[in-house]
Amino acid sequence: MSGIDLQGETEQSLVEALQQGKQEMLSVLYDAYAPVMMGVIARIVPDKEQAEEVLQETFVAIWSRIDVYDSSKGRFLIWGLAIARGIALEAVKNGQYIPGNSASAAPQQAREPKPKPFCDLEPQERAILELIYLKGYSCSEVTAELNITEETLRTILKKAFIHLKAEKSA
Repeated sequence: MSGIDLQGETEQSLVEALQQGKQEMLSVLYDAYAPVMMGVIARIVPDKEQAEEVLQETFVAIWSRIDVYDSSKGRFLIWGLAIARGIALEAVKNGQYIPGNSASAAPQQAREPKPKPFCDLEPQERAILELIYLKGYSCSEVTAELNITEETLRTILKKAFIHLKAEKSA
């Protein structure tokens, strides 16, 4: 994926090192994937401090669940993003983040989050991200649904992640 620096490692070698318990590779993973994951998390939990906590929980969860990752079922980044999304949604659902409340305020009543639209994305980028991250489709299901090739899907996802990363930086 363009824009992601794995510091000379392949994604597969990074995963294998993590599965062997090489904790130092977690920092390589963080440096490479944290900006993309934060982009997804921040759309669900817009409070910056809470989003950073969710990001931290995400990497702890990845570290503790790395042994269940199966590369035959999809890319590592997609698996990690699914974990990040799940933790973010759970934080909102459990009232750890309530829109309009400060982080120090005691949670009162959890409200359903209003999904923020993906800004500055092309319609096809938006459609693919919604199918994968909001509806839980697999990549093969997305290609069938949108009648596109896997290569086209990868290209569009790369562009979408670049747009999300650029928007987060802005």
